[in-house]
Parts: sequence; C-alpha cells; structure tokens
Amino acid sequence: MEQGAAGTHGYREIAKRMMPLARHEDVVVSEVETDVLVYDRRRHRAHALNRSAALVWRHCDGQTSVGELTNVLKRELEPSADEAVVWLALSQLGKADLLQDGASPAGAPVSFSRSRRELLRRAGVGLVAGALVLPSVQSIVAPTALAAGSCGGLGEDCSGNKHDFCCPGFKCKPTSSKKARCTPHDSSGRHGSR
Repeated sequence: MEQGAAGTHGYREIAKRMMPLARHEDVVVSEVETDVLVYDRRRHRAHALNRSAALVWRHCDGQTSVGELTNVLKRELEPSADEAVVWLALSQLGKADLLQDGASPAGAPVSFSRSRRELLRRAGVGLVAGALVLPSVQSIVAPTALAAGSCGGLGEDCSGNKHDFCCPGFKCKPTSSKKARCTPHDSSGRHGSR
C-alpha cells in the first residue's frame, strides 16, 4: 500500500497523540552503567536495553507522545535522533512485551519502518554516534529455577525424573525401595582402572 504525503501526515498526527506505556507489572529492573536489564517474571525472559532503548522505555509513561520521546532522545543522547529511531525502539520494546496493551507501532508507515543501516545513513551520523542512537533490545529465555538446577550426583534421587537428570558418568538406577538413585555407569562403583 503506497502512502502519499497526506497519508504520512495523517499518521504523524496519530503518532503525536500516541502515548505508549511501559509495562512494569511482573518485571524486575536493574541498571548497569548506561544499559537497563529487565527480567520478565511472567515469561522468564531477560532483556538488555541499550541506552537509547532504555531512554524510550523509561519515558513511556502513558503521558509522553512519540514526538516528545523523540525530543528526549535529541536532548539526552544525540541531536540527530529522529522519530524513526523512536519507532524502532517502540517496535523492539513491543516485540519484547515491555509495553502495555500491545502498544507496538505495528501499523507504522513504510517511512518509519527503516532498517538500522538506513537510519544511520539518513541521520548522517558515523558508526560511533550511530551505535549510541540506534535502539537495541536483546532478549534471552531465562530458565526457571527448577530447569536451571544442576544434574544429579552420586546417590541423588532420580525417581520420576528423565533419564538425563544424572550427571555425566552416572545413570539413574532403580533401588530396592522403589526409588531410583544416580549411580556410576560401572555398577561396581569403580570409574575404571588406571
């Protein structure tokens, strides 16, 4: 779908009224130098927000428009930052589920959905300044406490667990008490001869 000047202008008017709201429920936030780490307890995902993504996320208070977010980036980070940088940040934050009510700019016009390289070229900034301006939200799945547990060592109960619960060199072997314990592969208890 092609957008004319009127379509883009109309979208800019909507964007001025759009006031994204950061999700703070079920998240743990930790600041590390200029980055922000956000752990989503609901989805067990950890997100690292670089400085520009963090600035946008911190100011998504439901009272600040996309235009005002652009001014925040210009004032606090880089004068060449433009609305496309904010839309990229909002897109990444939305994909990471860090905005309330799915307030992601999925309907942003083509003129706002530029690649990082296009934004750098358009802004006319060097790589160092560009690295500061372009938002980045890196996400990983964090294992639950149970899944992050270590493997079972000698004599540990492995009843009801998968056979891969026992550490390397051990196997889950039934005992006479209808339980199973991690035992060395060699049933005599020796790990081999020297």
